[in-house]
Amino acid sequence: MQTRYTQEVAKFDKKDGILAICVFLAFLPLIGFFPLVLSMMPLPDIAHARIVSLAYMVLLAFGVLIVVRARKQKLSGIGFHKENLVKGIVLGLLFCLIPIIFGAIIPGILHGFFEVSFASLTLTLITTFIFAASEDVISVGFIQTRLYGFIKSHFLAIFVGSLLFALMHIIPWIFMGRLDITQPVDILFQVIRWSAMHFVFVAVFKKYHSLVPVFILHTVNNFTNAFSYSSTTFANISVTILVLAACFLYWQTHKADKKALTR
Repeated sequence: MQTRYTQEVAKFDKKDGILAICVFLAFLPLIGFFPLVLSMMPLPDIAHARIVSLAYMVLLAFGVLIVVRARKQKLSGIGFHKENLVKGIVLGLLFCLIPIIFGAIIPGILHGFFEVSFASLTLTLITTFIFAASEDVISVGFIQTRLYGFIKSHFLAIFVGSLLFALMHIIPWIFMGRLDITQPVDILFQVIRWSAMHFVFVAVFKKYHSLVPVFILHTVNNFTNAFSYSSTTFANISVTILVLAACFLYWQTHKADKKALTR
């Protein structure tokens, strides 16, 4: 029997594929230019700006859910279901070990650990989760799965999805001052990193067609970046190992699909 992921994406047609691109094109300016709009808002402090940002991302994610329901499709099609829930949680936690080791433990041993309050850790974790989960609903659960409507090749569909995921990050990073448009090499490097991470998220998602392990991995990965002295070297090692692990996981899932087709 084919994996649930393959069964689900086989249901989508060209209309779904076109809709995925339309949603991406609609969301790109909404996500991309929001940091600029936020900087113009008369907010008293960073905490209020963070709350507004979180609410905005949640609204965007809910927009995707509304589109799914408007198409009279089930939310299970974007990875919301209870099937293999425990296995999905375990898978997410296993992949989390990589950013925890290379993004937190090793840098902490070498450079010292952050001394922060429990309240600060909890608040950062919640914030990170909301941002990560919202992104995953939009890019992994919805856009990536619907691309199969007109891209039947799994490899090509994921490649296109990874580029779209990277584009969703470029503009806001430029407006936040985290990327310099005069440094194309740096931008290309970040595009490769984002594309690689999207592949990791899709490989984890593809195993059980569940967003749960993706939420866990994405949240922990970003959380370790927030509380880490990790250098570029350790960050690159973490991404490299994540990609290798994702390749193995993807190969396993792909092999199961091929075996099911030959029966």
